[in-house]
Amino acid sequence: MTRVLVAGGTGFLGRAFVRGLHHRGSRVAVLTRNPGRASRLALPAEFVEADVRRPGTLAPALHAVDTAILSVQFPGYPVEAPARGRTFIEVDARGTAALVEAAVRAGVRKLVYVSGVGADPHAARSWYRAKGLAEASVRDSGLDYVIVRPSWVYGPEDRSLNRFIALLRAIPFVFPQLGDGSGRITPLHVDDLADLVCEATLGAAGDGLTLEAGGPDVMSLDDVVRTAMTVLGRRKAILHVPAGLAKLAAVVAELVPGQILSRDAVDFVIQDGVADSDLARSRFPAFRPRSFGAGLAEYLSRT
Repeated sequence: MTRVLVAGGTGFLGRAFVRGLHHRGSRVAVLTRNPGRASRLALPAEFVEADVRRPGTLAPALHAVDTAILSVQFPGYPVEAPARGRTFIEVDARGTAALVEAAVRAGVRKLVYVSGVGADPHAARSWYRAKGLAEASVRDSGLDYVIVRPSWVYGPEDRSLNRFIALLRAIPFVFPQLGDGSGRITPLHVDDLADLVCEATLGAAGDGLTLEAGGPDVMSLDDVVRTAMTVLGRRKAILHVPAGLAKLAAVVAELVPGQILSRDAVDFVIQDGVADSDLARSRFPAFRPRSFGAGLAEYLSRT
């Protein structure tokens, strides 16, 4: 039986990967800083203690692992906390590089790195640069690998879209939209991403490739809100809050403990994220993600 380690397995994406792998008959281990707290998630996995910011802890956690899925993220994402080591460069780039080095030493056969659309080691934005640097670590490892670059991922346990839903339900008359609402994305249901990642992990069809992954709809952020209103049966005006105004508020928020908001996080939220999924669909014919409206209606019907 294949033993797969999921680094980042307690997060929104990682939990879906763990469940998908278990459903396919794999033995799953989750790398976590706090196994006791992680065990409360009731995931079908064993928990191994390690921290990507303490590289010496990683090799023992990777012992007897056949394949590792690398999907680490820092608490409070995407609002960085540099004083606490919670940044894209520290966790995504350096943390993934440490995992790759430990995997090589431990004899891991294959790596699956969950990156993001737009990853580029030379990018100006730290999140694109960190993902690009992490991708380079994986490609240069000498191990079999697959890189998956999802677009904006949503689902019952995510924070970003469900904040939209909470605002639509709570605020009368208008919906406050950060920025001008023109950012374009291809929303991808987390279970569809998990299916792709699990199949790429357990099979060889994606080996050596970088696969972008998005849903079938290219939507503006305003389109996302309008679709959510339709699904909820509500109609409101969209009130655009200028990004510059939000960044002024973020200047103050950056001084407050708790990773509430940052200027970079404003840019992160309103950026484009359009995936070209042609290669993923070609290599994995079963990868046919559901539309955003259908996926949203499916899980909102249960809440």
